[in-house]
Amino acid sequence: MNPTVLFIDNPHPSMEKELRALGYDIEKKDISYSELATSAHKYVGYIIRSKFVIDQHIIDRSIHLQFIARIGAGMENIDVDYAKQKKIHCLNSPEGNADAVGEFVIATLLNLLRNIQKADTEVRNGIWDRKSNLGNELCHKTVGIIGYGNMGKNLAGKLKSFGCELLAHDKFKTGFGDEKVKEVSLKEIWKYADIVSLHINYLPENYYYVNKNWLQAFEKNIYLINTSRGKILHTADLANAIQQEKIKAAALDVLEYENIRLQNKPIEEWDDAMHFLARSPKVILSPHIAGQTFESSEKHVGILIEKIKKEVLLLG
Repeated sequence: MNPTVLFIDNPHPSMEKELRALGYDIEKKDISYSELATSAHKYVGYIIRSKFVIDQHIIDRSIHLQFIARIGAGMENIDVDYAKQKKIHCLNSPEGNADAVGEFVIATLLNLLRNIQKADTEVRNGIWDRKSNLGNELCHKTVGIIGYGNMGKNLAGKLKSFGCELLAHDKFKTGFGDEKVKEVSLKEIWKYADIVSLHINYLPENYYYVNKNWLQAFEKNIYLINTSRGKILHTADLANAIQQEKIKAAALDVLEYENIRLQNKPIEEWDDAMHFLARSPKVILSPHIAGQTFESSEKHVGILIEKIKKEVLLLG
């Protein structure tokens, strides 16, 4: 009998084919926490996204577990430190959706700069107003990238072709500046940026990284894009900054109200800040889809399969 991998979430269909070729059996289940706690001993691998929490209890019950493969970047629903203590490989694939996120940031940014969504709504309502929809060009704008991992670096490469001046800040790394991007302090981004795109890790120390003081520190009025995690940004502070015109406009693919399954609160539980964002023509909202494309789904599989081959099967 071959070792069995459990699909807790559904990856691209090619993952099943690839894993079977490596000698694994596949089991697919819409499984509850209690059901997995009972049957965890059966599996050597888990394939997950974000809808399930792998905590110490599940890890302790998973006595034969060799790897947890997270389709995507965020690992907050996995107790990674404890899993590593148990010699379990924790794999993810942030490289898989870097192109998708980079393109999404540019798409929303161009939308904001050129008033595309506003103009579309007006024309559909019989308003033909060219003057008030006069926009700005992306070319030659100074873009601050906060966080220079897979996503930030990919975005920089794409923005360079638009003729942007690129500044990047990452509190976890140094020495990454090159011909595309200038490595700078946060103070320099506060001073020079016209646009800021957030790509920072979802860690407790980063909760409300973007707050009132952070927003007020900018010398210019800026455009703000967040495709990382919702809780790094204080929504009420952002709403106030938009009302004060400190933030010209914002695009939020993620919201601080999202739960561990990346679902937003139902509308009847929205607070004043969320209602403001939903009404504002200066805000673009989307349901955590920046990294989701048909192509990225397949890329995730290729990346995770290679990591399973290298880190699990080769290194043991």
